[in-house]
Formats: sequence, structure tokens, C-alpha cells
Amino acid sequence: MKVGDRVKITNITKLKVKYKIELENGKCFYASEDTIIKYGLIKKIDLTNDQLKKIISHESIESAYSKAVHYLQYGLRTTQDIVDYLTKKEITPNVINEVIKKLIEIGYLNDEHYIEAAVMDYFNLNHKGPYWIRRKLQEKDLDSDMIDKYISKICTKEAMIEMLYKIIEREFNVRRESKNKKVQKITQKLYTNGFTSDIIRKVFDIFFEDYEEENEDDILEEHFRRAYHSYSRRYEGYALKQKLIEKLMRDGFSYYTTKDFIEKQDL
Repeated sequence: MKVGDRVKITNITKLKVKYKIELENGKCFYASEDTIIKYGLIKKIDLTNDQLKKIISHESIESAYSKAVHYLQYGLRTTQDIVDYLTKKEITPNVINEVIKKLIEIGYLNDEHYIEAAVMDYFNLNHKGPYWIRRKLQEKDLDSDMIDKYISKICTKEAMIEMLYKIIEREFNVRRESKNKKVQKITQKLYTNGFTSDIIRKVFDIFFEDYEEENEDDILEEHFRRAYHSYSRRYEGYALKQKLIEKLMRDGFSYYTTKDFIEKQDL
């Protein structure tokens, strides 16, 4: 806004949220109550060009700060989250920098606290492993050393073994599949969730020390009936047997177990 050396305030109107400040040169700007009080703005006072610049700059920062605080009310945010949010609001970089400094000073913004809370939630609530957590937090442009610090602190070997044992135990009890298929699917799920193959294998070893082998005959028969219902419409004789063996092997049953079972069937 270009003004002369001095400009007079001709009118101040209270709006729903802010105040409309009208100047004698026909221009106007909007200010919060905090800005009105801080600079003692009243009708008919004169403002120098420097004073007006300071007032408008302060109001820009306060306005952006209010937006950032409102955004923070919906959950923890990183510094980059706030930068991205304010940038989308078309707020200038210098104003964003001032807002970031203010938020850090009063403790509303703390990337280290964010990392600690995020690692705890991802691990304890979402059952995500170190690699998944690290990748997720690095996407937010957070400090890698700090991420590793809290992953090491929270995702300890003992904590991972305890968590994975419970997951494996639960998954084994609900799946009506061959043992091999269960291991394959659970391993893939845990690996995708950020756990290493070494820790997964170790927990499976511990689990199978306590695991009572179940008779898979009933499960094999269930899979056989479904496969037979599908393939018997298209194949017969030797071709049907081969298709059934291939399907049951894909379901995790061994070749010899499958072959023996098929040979006993009246096909």
C-alpha cells in the first residue's frame, strides 16, 4: 500500500471478526482487536508511513498466527506441516517464518515432541515397525537422527517380540488355511508394516515352540471342495487332478500331502 508521509484514519468499523480501518486517501485495511490495542488505533489519528507498514506487518503475522493455531487444534503438526498449510493460504515466506518462530517460542510447535508421539502411536496403536515409521516420518522432512533416536527408544527388540507374538497368535487362530499359507501371509503383512524378516522369523520360531500342531485334514478338505467345485466344470480325469494339485499347492499344502489326498478321492 503506497501512502504519503502521513495519513489520517477517517473511520474504524467493527466487523464480525476484525475491524475495518479506513484512511483519508480512500484505502483501507483490516485489523484484529489485538492490533487495535497494541498500536492505539483510534479515529482521526495520523500515522506515518513507517507506522502504517509496521501495523500492516504485525496484522499479517497475527492473522497467519491465528490460522496456524486453529490448524494445530486438530492434532499435532510438524514445522513443515505449518509451512505447507500457510503457503496454501498464500501467506508470504517472511510472515510464515515469523509465525513459526512464535509457535516454537510458546511451545505450540515442537518437532521432537511430534516425533516421539508419532513413533509411540504408530508402534503401539497401529502396530507399525521401524522401517515403516522411519519412512513415514522422513516424508515430513523431520530430522533423521531424531527419528532413529525415538525408534530405538520405543521399538525395542523386546517390545517388538511381544507385539509380533500376539499378532501371529491371533492371525493363526482366525485363518482357516494351511500352516505354510498362514506363515506366508502373516510374514508378508508384517514385512509390509515395517518389521524386518529377521525379527519376524525369530518370533515365528518362538511361537512354534509353544504351538500345538493342528490336524490340517479338515482344512485341506475344505480347500479341496472349493477347488473341485470350480475346476470340475471345466476339466476331468488326469487334467482335473493336475489342476486340483496345483491349486492346493498354491494354497500352501505340500505336493506329497496334496497328491496323496487327491489319489484317495473318487474322481
